[in-house]
Amino acid sequence: MSVNSQRQRLIKWVRRYPVIALSALALGYLLGGFSETDDGPIPQQIVITALYLFISLVPLGFIIAFLVVGRLGDLESAANKEKQSNLTYQDAFDLPSQIMHGYKLAMVTGRSPTLTGLTGDRYLSDAQAVCSENPEHIPPVAECECGFYAYKEFTDAQFELSINPGAFLLDVDLFGLGFTYKNGFRAESQVVNQLITPSRCMRCRVLPAKVFVTTYRLGYEDTTWWQWQMRCVVCSSSFKPSDKLTVEQMAQHLAVKINYSFS
Repeated sequence: MSVNSQRQRLIKWVRRYPVIALSALALGYLLGGFSETDDGPIPQQIVITALYLFISLVPLGFIIAFLVVGRLGDLESAANKEKQSNLTYQDAFDLPSQIMHGYKLAMVTGRSPTLTGLTGDRYLSDAQAVCSENPEHIPPVAECECGFYAYKEFTDAQFELSINPGAFLLDVDLFGLGFTYKNGFRAESQVVNQLITPSRCMRCRVLPAKVFVTTYRLGYEDTTWWQWQMRCVVCSSSFKPSDKLTVEQMAQHLAVKINYSFS
């Protein structure tokens, strides 16, 4: 199992912990742990001790597991960087080739809708990467982090979407010089094949999403921006017509095919 899969599984268990904790408290209550009399099927002191151990040891176990997974991830990243720094190809026109197709997350921001990465960088549906750290770089550079990134696996992108609920999934092809990293690719240029929208409203999470709407967001250090999301008929009813776009209109603005089927 990869480090990324281990991290995803661990986060899923952390999300389940509140339910498990409530279940443990309910079980303790049924066993007489909170009763004023010690007449339960199990001695009250044993029940209370077990609850104390559960409350203290389980979070500690999660912390230790995160530290271990983080350390494994650091070791894997260091190994990948070492491989990239040992590129020994003599002929620049004789590099190994690979189809770089993947998935990534992006927001849609601005009054005029624009694809925006989670790092805040804006780009078109067909774009060349630019290094914001060193203008002399032609991305991707092995010793830098510049370039377009994409996950190899759709499930990895889906998981990241679960912790970035304001973003959309993109299906992309990467071209030019590229590197592989622990979760996917980093490459020179990118073409967005399609934007995959959620089938449910991004606000109420219940009704079908029908239309794009834009809201004014306040970020860190007094930065503000317009962010587009898909809403249902009810959640979009209070928006002015100028703050709405149909799926077809959004596809024209972004010059990207919109797949209206993801749930």
